[in-house]
Amino acid sequence: MGNTWKRLSVTSVAAAAIFATATVTDASAASGGASCSTTGAKGSLTFSNWSNNYVDISGWVKDTAADGHHVGIQLISSNGGENLKSWPWHYEYDGNGSTLTFSTHASDTDNWLREVGVHVAVWEGDKIVSGLTCADWA
Repeated sequence: MGNTWKRLSVTSVAAAAIFATATVTDASAASGGASCSTTGAKGSLTFSNWSNNYVDISGWVKDTAADGHHVGIQLISSNGGENLKSWPWHYEYDGNGSTLTFSTHASDTDNWLREVGVHVAVWEGDKIVSGLTCADWA
């Protein structure tokens, strides 16, 4: 009976070590996506090689209304607290039915990429049209 308990203990520790290693590996190279739509615009960001300080991004934003406005998409992020960081906008100016696609990355040294998401909006000039915005988190 004593040998059986020793074998079970060793097996349990080994299994826990394998699980912990897999968890760390997955977290260090996480991926995900976020998308949303509002009247006149929809967009999506896909995240890969995601860590607390770096993420590769593929994205698109589409103008879905013949309203004379342009549309934009941006990365939003958080360091896990209540504060948000807004990253530069990517704009589509070609009108209804047009889609902008792009690939980029974001990097930061203060863990501002712990949580990432997308922000999509309809724009008139340099201002977001009231009520025509949406956001989603990965």
